[in-house]
Amino acid sequence: MKKSLTFLSIVASNIMLAAAQVGQVGQVSATGNINKGPLVNLLITVNELLARLVPIAIGLAVLGFFWFLISFIFQGKDDPTKQKAAMSGMGYSILAIFLMVSIWGIIGLLGNMIGVGQGGEVPYPIIKQQQ
Repeated sequence: MKKSLTFLSIVASNIMLAAAQVGQVGQVSATGNINKGPLVNLLITVNELLARLVPIAIGLAVLGFFWFLISFIFQGKDDPTKQKAAMSGMGYSILAIFLMVSIWGIIGLLGNMIGVGQGGEVPYPIIKQQQ
């Protein structure tokens, strides 16, 4: 356990050191524009990827539920073991759908509470120019 924690801390510190060598992550200019660094671009790409994967995962869970429902209807009437397996699969599918949608909703609620809406960006402070 100590070896794995030591290894993980070394890896994390090396990642942080490499990110620090890149330069400033993002800088707000006087006009309110954001000069994005490579780390910010990577985070934006990962965010877009995850935003596309969540509905796909929920859709797959719904398809899994219907697959187990169809197998329960057509194969379960002959064999009780297949019926029990299909019932178990439907239960796990419903649990997966519930967990994904509830976590998605909680994250959306937290995002709205701190001012970051779904699909939005972080509100950066703007330095107003004096005239």
